[in-house]
Amino acid sequence: MEKIRIRVQLAAVVLLNIGFLNWHTVCFPVLNCHSCPISVFACPLGVIGQFAGVGMVPLSVVGVLALAGLVAGRFLCGWVCPFGLLQELLYKVPYIKFGIPGWLRFVKYGTFLGLVVAVPVFLSTDSPLYFCRLCPAGSIQSAVPWAVMNGTADVMSLSVRLGIVFGIIILAMGHRRFFCKVLCPLGAVLSVFNRLSLTFPRRNEHCTECASCGRICPMQTDQSPREPGVFMTHPEECIACLECREKCPTKAVHLWG
Repeated sequence: MEKIRIRVQLAAVVLLNIGFLNWHTVCFPVLNCHSCPISVFACPLGVIGQFAGVGMVPLSVVGVLALAGLVAGRFLCGWVCPFGLLQELLYKVPYIKFGIPGWLRFVKYGTFLGLVVAVPVFLSTDSPLYFCRLCPAGSIQSAVPWAVMNGTADVMSLSVRLGIVFGIIILAMGHRRFFCKVLCPLGAVLSVFNRLSLTFPRRNEHCTECASCGRICPMQTDQSPREPGVFMTHPEECIACLECREKCPTKAVHLWG
């Protein structure tokens, strides 16, 4: 299943960055920088930040995120997002692996409210604290390519960006999908809708509650007896990677029930 998912993600990278198309008036709810020279779609976080900076709410983008969240939820994180794919590949690199406390997952909500919304509202989108000026995906896809293409760059800004990218790379090598779990503001938005998402793994009557799904879950969703976890309570972290389905000894996991 993982091999299939990575192939789908690789195809998504190509489709989202095929250069000759330019649909930047349309947002697609994954972390793929709209300023990338070959990007196709606009980034919803960038649009939200720009609108917040002028005191407006981009209703069309809110609608796209709500619809995507209700239909697919964080399935998009697990199967489509290019930056999610990068993290998956980085985790395969031999390195010291480590766990993180569960409360860190709430940081991404602060990232969205603080760096995506509050900074443009109270400071401006020119502020060095604005999320798009710190985003590691934007640095890899946009800041560095443009600096190379133009031959000029703000050395301080680029140094900060590269420092953040380096830090995320190290963290992603040590903990699977660290950025997704802890920092991604788009993941925070989709997480809100994840509990209502139509595309979501569920357990059927063959489940023996062996908790094998919880042990292999890359997003560390809760599998305690009080909260059955990934499948029955729609936890916000599940990215529907279906590794649980592959490893389930009774084949009790299905994507749509």
